Amino acid sequence: MVFIGESGSGKSTCINYFANYFTHSSFDEANHYSNMKIVIPNSICPQINYGSTSNQHTERNVHDNTVSQTQDCTEYGFTWNGKHVKIVDTPGFNDTYSTKDDGNIQKILKKVSKFQLATAISITINGTNTRLSTSIKTTLTQLRGSLPDSVFQNLFFIFTNCTEETQNFDLRLIAEFNPSQQRTFNMQNSLFSIKDKSILQNSKLVKKMLQTWKDSVDTMADIMNEISQTSAASAQVFEDMRIKRERLIGHKENLIKKQKSLLNAIKTLDIEKDRLKNATKDQQANRNFVKQTAIPYIELEKKSYYSTICTHHDTVRVCRENCGLSYEPSLNLAHFGHCRCGMNQHLHSYEIPVSRNKTIPEIIEDKKAALDLATEAVNSISTQVDRLSSARDQYQKDVNDVRDGLLARIRESKQICTHFNLAEEMASTIGKLRQEAKIASDRNAKREFNNTAGAIEALLQQLR
Repeated sequence: MVFIGESGSGKSTCINYFANYFTHSSFDEANHYSNMKIVIPNSICPQINYGSTSNQHTERNVHDNTVSQTQDCTEYGFTWNGKHVKIVDTPGFNDTYSTKDDGNIQKILKKVSKFQLATAISITINGTNTRLSTSIKTTLTQLRGSLPDSVFQNLFFIFTNCTEETQNFDLRLIAEFNPSQQRTFNMQNSLFSIKDKSILQNSKLVKKMLQTWKDSVDTMADIMNEISQTSAASAQVFEDMRIKRERLIGHKENLIKKQKSLLNAIKTLDIEKDRLKNATKDQQANRNFVKQTAIPYIELEKKSYYSTICTHHDTVRVCRENCGLSYEPSLNLAHFGHCRCGMNQHLHSYEIPVSRNKTIPEIIEDKKAALDLATEAVNSISTQVDRLSSARDQYQKDVNDVRDGLLARIRESKQICTHFNLAEEMASTIGKLRQEAKIASDRNAKREFNNTAGAIEALLQQLR
């Protein structure tokens, strides 16, 4: 028997009632609470007196009604009509103290999945509520979206703090659960709700309390009679649901992280590609680091005639080309007496010096240095670009895997729990994706975030 409900709906009080029913303990007119078994402390009986240390309660503060009490799933064992009965107390939904509903759902699914069978899923609702408040609506939505379809035949509804005559809650508000009249009960379980023990001095009030206890005992007998005729459901579906919800939550958390990693890789890769482009331009601009320089030089040129050559001017030069004097191949003062410069430095030769120019390659050192730096940068950045390209491809694969996994988990969860509120489950993730798309400065990033959000929204539309 698993008790589930909104925080403060009376789950723990119901369990205390059943503990006394199973142990044949009772509230009585003379001894009041003295003979009652307490498995979960409360403000009137803050000490437990029944149960082993293995099933210790997880109540937070029994004197503070403003917060949810049960913090974890706790099981209690009893014997009834020769049968072993396990009762599971669970954390309340719509906790006023924290926002741990997702975690509490996982706790419940995990706890129930440890059993082979689940006979009764008892949903407790405060029957004095007159309308469907936001908190109750949220709780019912969460319950409907958390319970596997196969256990809907095992649902029981217990309206606490009221009798059938004093119930204010409209049953139409839980019509989605299709509750049967035979599995809908009222229990005035207010014995543990009194604030002042002095009222126990009023015998008339004590008699009323005793009567409400007896009425509750009759109600518990009816509940157990109905449960005994109910076929137990396999608890494996709870484990299946838990695993799929756990994976779904994991994929939700990973999706945006993976996409951010992908987009950071793309951004870094784009920066490196720009650097490579600039380095390549520098490489091309400085590739011609050699220039051709003209250098003058003297070359002897052989003629068909002879000319007068002078060696007086620190270099060989032609004094008279195609000289009219008779040929004299050696220095001869008398022969060259009419020359304007020293006659003893003249002679005839068929070869004359001719001035010519030739070009030689000259390295432009600053351009060569710039080319070397650019070439080194191109090689280094090319390696970095290759590495980042591989990283980008891997991040893209990771994003695709997570996105595909998320969509697969959504489909699987819907198969087990057709009431699973996927739109609400994914609303925050879609919102984060859209927000990331808004603030992203990169066009690719905007497209990537919006595409993922769109894919999830399209699937949710299909599964409605």
